[in-house]
Amino acid sequence: MELESPAINEVKAGDKFRVNLPEDHTDGYTWQLNSDELNRAQIQELNAVWHGTKKGIDFNFKALAAGQQTLTFVKRKYIDTLSVKSFIVKIKED
Repeated sequence: MELESPAINEVKAGDKFRVNLPEDHTDGYTWQLNSDELNRAQIQELNAVWHGTKKGIDFNFKALAAGQQTLTFVKRKYIDTLSVKSFIVKIKED
């Protein structure tokens, strides 16, 4: 996923996809998925992998069923929020 909201990213049901966000651990801020909004019948959260300051963090997912939802990520340190990014995912049937 590269297109932030209001653009729509399309994937097929059964496909894996990822969202990459820049993350530098020296400033204490980290990206977190707002998983309370995640419809787990449509999208499965697989894992998150940090690749270092230059490559950032990958949030990995699998599209399960057709539909559309928004993945929202919050960059925060403790309760201090620095940034919010949203990605709209439209899942199509095979």
